[in-house]
Amino acid sequence: MKSQDVEDVIACLGDERRIFRYFKDRYCFDLLALDLQRQQLAQVKVAQLKAGPLARYLQKPLLASALKQCGGGVVDVKSFGPVDAVQALPFSITLGRWGDGDRGWDQTSRNQCNLVLQLNFDSGHNARYNRLVKPANAYGPFESYGHPVHQQGYKTLAWVRLDIDFGTGEVLIEEIQNDWLRKAERVLDRINRRRSRSPQVKPQDVIRAINGSYNDLVTYVEKELQPYRNLWAEAAMLAAIRFIKDDLGISTVYYHSFDTGIKLKRVGGAPPRSMYTTLPKQFGFELTTEVPEMLATHKHSRRYIKAIKAPSWFRREV
Repeated sequence: MKSQDVEDVIACLGDERRIFRYFKDRYCFDLLALDLQRQQLAQVKVAQLKAGPLARYLQKPLLASALKQCGGGVVDVKSFGPVDAVQALPFSITLGRWGDGDRGWDQTSRNQCNLVLQLNFDSGHNARYNRLVKPANAYGPFESYGHPVHQQGYKTLAWVRLDIDFGTGEVLIEEIQNDWLRKAERVLDRINRRRSRSPQVKPQDVIRAINGSYNDLVTYVEKELQPYRNLWAEAAMLAAIRFIKDDLGISTVYYHSFDTGIKLKRVGGAPPRSMYTTLPKQFGFELTTEVPEMLATHKHSRRYIKAIKAPSWFRREV
């Protein structure tokens, strides 16, 4: 995206209050509804779902339980949802920008900017974090301001970088990433290694930004963060898809494959492979060798793609 395009989207949508609630496997309900809406189906028989490509979502226990409640074996798209009240985790969503045209640092496919969708913790989490960890300042021990996190009050669990082309009607998901959980585990591991040699060591003796006690830090990392570990990537991906569809009005979504993404964005090191293999397949993306038009018509990315042997992407219509 050009810088002005990012600023225009943020100016139009950035101040809206967005609350996003997520429970494990919620994406199955949303994607099922989106796919049926795209087919202009208000109702569908469960037997038809089981026989078609949407069957991948029906294997989840929560979805299977909801299907049993459908009268006459028919799914009503508007009213279909989980049967029980589940403990959904609340998040707030904010928008930011990333990139200044430096491919080596920004890791953007078109040497331009990205719109960033930030998935932030709610105030309840933040209160527990402040009480247990007692961060010494606003820049906490599990954040990195060198990444596109929110820096003015919200605490970002994960973010999604989006390259949007309104001309071609495409969105390329550049990355989905998380610092907070990874850094929290590394910090605790580092402190534990010090304490194995000197049991009286306090967290602040190792990480000055932490004023909380060792036991409180363990409680935070091992207990308070546990609910987020198994669903943060799902939540971030679904939040991005809903934003792309509902707010931007775009239906064609691409996502990098592992090898092509590393080479095209000049990624140093290797990101978690599952984020570029398991996650897109989980959400119904299909691998394609068709180059996104937004990249094929851009002189920089087109040149980089030519140097990649057998480039590929994941693609999905939403």
